[in-house]
Amino acid sequence: MLETSIHPLDLPLFSDDLDRLQLVLEAVCLDRGLDYRSLEAERLGALIIQLYRQGVKEDAKLLALARAYL
Repeated sequence: MLETSIHPLDLPLFSDDLDRLQLVLEAVCLDRGLDYRSLEAERLGALIIQLYRQGVKEDAKLLALARAYL
């Protein structure tokens, strides 16, 4: 069996992952009246990616946590 030193947080995000995360970001931005290209939205997007990489894979949970951030 091969052993690897790749940490799960270092694995790439695929286009399906990014599409899902984009929808979450856009939903929260719409709720909060943010331009999804703003600096605040960029920070929110980074948080959503971080949560996803830490194992929060359900859209409803990502939405709830992202909404709580703002």
